[in-house]
Amino acid sequence: MITRRALARLLGWALLPPAVRRGSAGAGDFNADFSRERRYRADAQILVLSLPILRRSGVGGGSVVWREWREPAGLNRMLEFNGYSNPDRAAGLNRLGLIREASRGEQAATRESSYFGVMTASPEESAEEAHKALHSAATEATYSAIRGRIAGGQVETATALFRGPARLSPERRIELYARAEQALSTAPNKAPEFRANGVIPPLFLHALADALCHPARGQTQYVYNGRLYRLWVRQTADPHVAASFRERGLIRAGAGVVRVAGKVRREAGGKETEFRLWVEEGAAQPLPLRIDFQPKAYLRLVFEAEG
Repeated sequence: MITRRALARLLGWALLPPAVRRGSAGAGDFNADFSRERRYRADAQILVLSLPILRRSGVGGGSVVWREWREPAGLNRMLEFNGYSNPDRAAGLNRLGLIREASRGEQAATRESSYFGVMTASPEESAEEAHKALHSAATEATYSAIRGRIAGGQVETATALFRGPARLSPERRIELYARAEQALSTAPNKAPEFRANGVIPPLFLHALADALCHPARGQTQYVYNGRLYRLWVRQTADPHVAASFRERGLIRAGAGVVRVAGKVRREAGGKETEFRLWVEEGAAQPLPLRIDFQPKAYLRLVFEAEG
């Protein structure tokens, strides 16, 4: 059984800046069987009635981390997605989103999981509202934070709103995460919105990673914010883009590329959210080569892997 302290230590390692993480990988307690980080350039499209009217490249960036190592008790895994805007390229808009998950156990029945997330609270639901948020002179912004744990058939979740710096250098992101942890330290646990009967499904990034590694699994469930969701994925070969990724050294010589069409929906009902990924065919740990999704009705984002 992985303890709260061990999970906190693991998640705390991931709070370090990427340069420090790279320097620590493979040393002492941080020795990993597999540790990889992929960086992305974020491109944006503004949509009106689902039609793109404006495109801009390099409005932000992001990263994906996949780390695994074995211990006598089983497999440990840490997965992370981080996305952020570049205000100088995004008309002054400051946005950030991070989700990090850690787990132990290769079988769902023995898995313990913990997650931590921070994102800018952005209430804009239309292009007009988003336009008003551009070029803000505010020095602080409102963020939402979440933490959760699944163990022993129990689901723990806590959320909090807090204020943090609007402009975020790598150093200030560490400060932001510390403020998030402080806000969550006094937040009460929420009761899950579903009844846990037996095995509890994994977290989102873990469910997606397992689906990418096992193409025959067309659908599965996952837990987030004390709610139960369903994930569908469909994988098809995409030879047209393979040459481009191969030229940039992102896939092995002769390797193919798979296009993954996915969607998620809350089991209790609600709107479906669709996304697309491109991954190297047959990769043991398939970090996305491209991530394409629409977080708002008026906004489409594409995260393109950098060589």
